[in-house]
Amino acid sequence: MLKFFTEKSNPDYKNNLFHQVISDSALASLTVQASRLQTQKQEASKLRRRSEMELKKTQSLAKRSTFGLVSLQRRIETSKEKLDDISTVLTQRLAQQESIQRLKVAAEERLKREKDAKEETEQEIEFAQSNEEKQQALSRLHIISEMIDEIVAEIKQRNKMAKKITLALEDFKKSKSRISTKIHKQTQTKPTLQKLIKKSKKASERLSKQITSKTRKEDSVGKNIVQIRKKLSEMAAKRKKLAAARLTRKRKTASRFIKKKKIKFKKKTKSKKKKSKIKKKTKTKRQSRKKTKQLRKKKNRASKKS
Repeated sequence: MLKFFTEKSNPDYKNNLFHQVISDSALASLTVQASRLQTQKQEASKLRRRSEMELKKTQSLAKRSTFGLVSLQRRIETSKEKLDDISTVLTQRLAQQESIQRLKVAAEERLKREKDAKEETEQEIEFAQSNEEKQQALSRLHIISEMIDEIVAEIKQRNKMAKKITLALEDFKKSKSRISTKIHKQTQTKPTLQKLIKKSKKASERLSKQITSKTRKEDSVGKNIVQIRKKLSEMAAKRKKLAAARLTRKRKTASRFIKKKKIKFKKKTKSKKKKSKIKKKTKTKRQSRKKTKQLRKKKNRASKKS
C-alpha cells in the first residue's frame, strides 16, 4: 500500500521509469562496447609485442650479419696480405732455387774440367821423362784433387740447399693454395651476407612501420576506452544522484502519506472521543432525570401517607 502511494501515485513515475530503462540500455551498450574495445586493445598489444620481438630478432640478425661481413672483410684482407707475403717469399725462394741450380751447373762443369785436368796430369806423371817433371805433375795433381774435393763438397752443399728450398717451395705452394681457396670461399660468402643484411634492413623497416601503426591503433583504442569509462562513470554518478533523488522523493511522499494518516487518525480519535463524551453526558442527564423522578415519586408517596 505504501509503495502504491510512493511510486504509482507519483505523476513522474512513468517518465522516470522510461528514462531509467533508456539509461540502463545505454549503460549496458557502453559496457559491452568497453569490453569489446578492451579485447581489441589486448589483441593490438599482443600483435605489437610480437612485432617488436620479430624486429629485435631481425635487428639482431642484421647486426650479426654486419659484424660477420666486417669480420669476413678483415679476414679476406688478412688472407690477401698473407698470400702476398707468401707470394713474395715464394718468388724469392724460386730465385734462390734458380741461382743454386745455376751455381750447381757451373760447379759440375768445373768438376768436369778438373777431372779432365786430373786425367791429363795423371798421364803426364805416367809418361814423365824426368823426376822434376814428375814432381811438378804430382804437385798439380794434388792441387787438382783438392779442387775436385772442394767442388764436390760445394755441389753436395748446393744439393742440400736445393732440397731444402724445394721442400720450402712445396710448403709455400700448399699454403698459397690453401689461402687462395680460403679467400675464394670467403669471397663467395660475402654476397650472401650482403643479401642477408639488405633483407634484414627491409624487414626492420617493414616491422617498424607495423609497430608504429599498431601502437597508434592501440593508443586510439585506449583513448576510446578512457572516454567510454568516463561516460560510464558520469552515468553511474547520474544514476546514483537520480536514485538518491528518487529515494528522497519516496521518503517525502511516504512522510506526507504518514502525516495524512496521522491527521485522519487524530480526527477519527477526536470525533470518537467527542461522541463518547456526548453519550456520557446524555447518559448522565438521563440518570439524573431518572433519579429526580424517583425522588419526586417518593416525596409524593410520603405526603400521601401523612
